[in-house]
Amino acid sequence: MPHLHVLSGSGASLRRMLADETAKLASAGYTGVRRQEGGEWGALLCENRGRGLFDELNVVVVEDGETLGAMPERLASMLEGPGASTHILLVCKADGPRPIAKEYEPLCTLSKVETPPPWSKERDGIILSEARKQDIRIARNAVFLLKELFDDVGELASETEKVARICVMRKRSEISASDVEDYCMSDGNRNLMKLLDGLCSGNRAESMASLEDMSARSELTPLLSALHNRFRTAMYFALFPGERAGYARALGAKDYAARMAGEAAKRYGGVKLLDFVTGLIRVAANERTGRGASWRDLSVLVIDLLSGAGERI
Repeated sequence: MPHLHVLSGSGASLRRMLADETAKLASAGYTGVRRQEGGEWGALLCENRGRGLFDELNVVVVEDGETLGAMPERLASMLEGPGASTHILLVCKADGPRPIAKEYEPLCTLSKVETPPPWSKERDGIILSEARKQDIRIARNAVFLLKELFDDVGELASETEKVARICVMRKRSEISASDVEDYCMSDGNRNLMKLLDGLCSGNRAESMASLEDMSARSELTPLLSALHNRFRTAMYFALFPGERAGYARALGAKDYAARMAGEAAKRYGGVKLLDFVTGLIRVAANERTGRGASWRDLSVLVIDLLSGAGERI
C-alpha cells in the first residue's frame, strides 16, 4: 500500500520543496518516478497499492492534487506509513480545498511552504545562506534589493544562488546591488526601479529618462500601482514620523522600499506627498473608467513632485 505525502504551497517555493523531497526519496532508493495530473482517488490508490518482490521502490508525483477533491473515508485503510514501497507526492495549491480530512492526517505526511512576512529576518537568512554556500559575501543593500524583488521564498533562494554563482565565476568577492540589478532584473523592472528610486532621491534626470522610456514600452496601470505603493508609504512616514515601523508592516513595505520611502518623506514632506498620492489615485481612476488618463497626466505629476525636491513642508 502507498504512503501519501501532501505538499502544499505556491510558486517556486513549492517546486523547490517537491525537488527536495524527490531527491531525498531517490537517495533512499526510490528510483522509479512517475508523474500524472489530477485523477481519481480510487484509481490512484489501487494502482499503487502493491509491488512484486523484485520491483523497484516508486514515487508517484500528482500535480494539481487539489482537483482530486477530498479523499473518500472508505479509502483511508489503503494508506501505509513512510516505509511503504510507493510514495505518492500530492502537489496542491496552498489556497485549495483540504484533500485529507483532519482525522486521517496522522496517516499521511503533510508539508506546507511557510512564507515569512516581508519584514522577517528569515528572508535575510535565506539570502545569506545561499551566499555562504557559494563562499561569497553579499552587501547589505543587495540583500534589501533581493527581498524587494522576490516575494516567493523559493524564487528568492534560487535568484540569490544564481547571482552568487555568476559573481563567483567572475571572481568577485562580494555581491553588490548593481550585480542584483544586472543579473536578476529585466529591462522593464530595471527602469521601474530607477524611476521609483530616482523620485525618492530627487534625481530629476534619471526619473524623467526612466519615465520617458517606460511610456514607450510599458502599461500605465501597473506603473501607477507601483508608484502608489511606494509613495503612499512615504506619505504616511512623513505625516506620522513616530509610527514608521507600524505603517511599514501594515502596508507590507519591505526593507528596501521602506528605506527609500523614508528618504522621500524627508525630501518632500507630508503635504507634497499627499498631493502626489492623491494625483496618482485620480489618474488611476480616470484610466479605469475610460476618462482619458494619459502618460502626460503622470508626467505632470512627476514634474510637480520633482520641482519641490528639497522644499520640505
